[in-house]
Amino acid sequence: MTIEVIKNIRVLFREEAKRPVPLLDYLELNDLRINELLKDENRNGEFIIEFKLEQDTITLSYEMHELEETSQVEYIVYFICKWKWIWQWYSKRFLEHDIPFDVYPTIIDYAKARIRPLELMEETVQELEGYTKEGLLFYYGSGPFDDFEESDQNLDQILEYDEMNSKETMREQGLYFDPEMERWIQIPASLDIIEKTIRPLSNVM
Repeated sequence: MTIEVIKNIRVLFREEAKRPVPLLDYLELNDLRINELLKDENRNGEFIIEFKLEQDTITLSYEMHELEETSQVEYIVYFICKWKWIWQWYSKRFLEHDIPFDVYPTIIDYAKARIRPLELMEETVQELEGYTKEGLLFYYGSGPFDDFEESDQNLDQILEYDEMNSKETMREQGLYFDPEMERWIQIPASLDIIEKTIRPLSNVM
């Protein structure tokens, strides 16, 4: 079996018959986030995702409102979530702010560690501190709040109908068979490129 390393990922958007441009540039030019773009029923186009591998280049394209078959979410959302959740599960860190996974005894500890930017974290903590103990228990549960468990659950969504991959193969051998590219991907050697591409996209979801 051939095992590939992702060397680069380009994500483009082509609006109708226009020239494709980097998705991030398109969003910035039109003052949009990805979810806002997807909700615009008057706008049509396609997402183009180009993977440069060690031995090959694979280009995938999806109509703007086309849904991924098993998850029934738009392909661009599926693409971002899939690679974000794989990166996070394997790295045991949160992609957006590079925060390591942990287990938090209370929801306030969770908010202090997880929420960014700091201004939002402070605002959220202040709001949580206004609850009674009973209120916190009712709305958020008793804890602990486990990042590792949450990451496992996210990955389960990707692997739910997957007969090729398993957590054991991914963790022990560092391999993931990508059904869109139809290639085995070496996860550890591809992490830097996945991070470089998916982090800015995840931050404009």
